[in-house]
Amino acid sequence: MASRRLSRERALQMTYQWAIGGAEPRKVVQDFFEYLAGDTPQQVDAFAERLFLAVAESNDELDAIIERHATKRWAPDRLALVVRHLLRLAICEMRSGETPAVVVINEALEIGKRFDGEESTRLINGILEAARSEMAGPEAGRQERRRRRRQNRQSQ
Repeated sequence: MASRRLSRERALQMTYQWAIGGAEPRKVVQDFFEYLAGDTPQQVDAFAERLFLAVAESNDELDAIIERHATKRWAPDRLALVVRHLLRLAICEMRSGETPAVVVINEALEIGKRFDGEESTRLINGILEAARSEMAGPEAGRQERRRRRRQNRQSQ
């Protein structure tokens, strides 16, 4: 799934460009892919564009989720810009349900290492795991606990 990682990285770059430049999201997409000029496969471009536009559309909602799960030490306004954008992308992708949350979180950790360094992975993981749990809801938590209990009984 290297093409999906490349898509996520491209989407991250677009969110960064959007935040710095302030252009309309469609203009960001146009300028971004014009600059690349066919440098990436079509499916990479399509997923990156879809992910970026979804983040641009629900930016405030995504920030609210991040704020609920960030610790006092790492308030959203103190997060590195690239980390904040990566969290937005990952939460948005998890909300879509298109990719399993565990895959999205793992990809975010790998991309975080590349763009921000190893030290941000604990923070990224903590916020994304909390967001995943929130999205799954209490019933999913109960089902997971029941599954673990059954596994424990069977292994005894």
